[in-house]
Parts: sequence; structure tokens; C-alpha cells
Amino acid sequence: MTYRYGRDWHPVLRKPIQEISEAQARKRFTDGPSLSVSKVGNPSGGVVPLYTLKINPAGMYVGAVFYDEFGSEVKSYHFDEDGARPGDLFLREVVLTVYPDGQDKWLSLRDSKAHRSLLFQPDGRASSYLAVTGEPAAKVEEFTGVDVSAHWVPMITFGDWDRFGEHREPGLPG
Repeated sequence: MTYRYGRDWHPVLRKPIQEISEAQARKRFTDGPSLSVSKVGNPSGGVVPLYTLKINPAGMYVGAVFYDEFGSEVKSYHFDEDGARPGDLFLREVVLTVYPDGQDKWLSLRDSKAHRSLLFQPDGRASSYLAVTGEPAAKVEEFTGVDVSAHWVPMITFGDWDRFGEHREPGLPG
């Protein structure tokens, strides 16, 4: 496996946008601007990454994007610094995206059939927003008493990519 760095991952060209070297990425990690890290199996390109991380300077925010075999975004996680626990990031949001049956190529998010966003708060409150294409209204649910203890993770350090590229399945009550 190889890590490729840039501004973001280009889903159609299947390579980093404004690709940079590891040394340049290390400098951006400390001084900015933000950067992306994509874990790929074939460093020469033309592949779908296992994940792409979008990282703000000093790791104050980390977004993780996961793809299907066509390179369409199917899941994303958003970690940010909350202030309640210095040195830790909090998994604030999980977004799941579903595409039409029979998909056989890359599709953009706007081509999705449905998406669900789960938003968590450190005090155990959570909300779920489910939108289905063609439905007149989204379904919104509110929860309390959610165990968010696993949502806290130590701050990212340079090269610590795989820990944030893990699939996490946060639970909701009921």
C-alpha cells in the first residue's frame, strides 16, 4: 500500500488533486494549508483508494472518505477538536450514501439514491437525518443517552493515517 498526498482525491481522474510529496505533506501538516492523504494499492494511479483523509493543519480536523469499487463516496467521518478533552478529536458526524441498484460506474453524491447523516454531541445527544431521493421530506430523529465513549480518539500525528481510515460503526439507542 502507498499513501498519496495532495489537496483532495479526484474521483474521475483517480489521482490526488495538486499532488505533493511526502516532505511537502509533512510541512503542510504542521504549517498549512490543509492536505489530503489517500491510501492506494497501486501508486501509479488509475485506482480507487481505500480511503482519503482530509486534514487541517496540526490535525485539528480530520475527515475520512470511503469509496465503493467505482470510486463513489459511500461513507464519511468527520472528527474535530471539541475542547472538552484536550489532545483528543471527537467523531462528530457519520454520513452514509446509497446509490441506485445496478450501478456500474462512478457516480457523484448528487446521483445518490439516499443518504443518512448521524450527528453526535459529546454529552450523548445525537440526531439522524435520512433523505431519500424523490421523497417529499427527510426523516429526522433525536436521541439522548448515546454512548459516545468510543468517539474520542487521540489527536492525529503525521503518518498515523490508518487509525483514522478504520471503519467505525457508532451505535444509537434502540
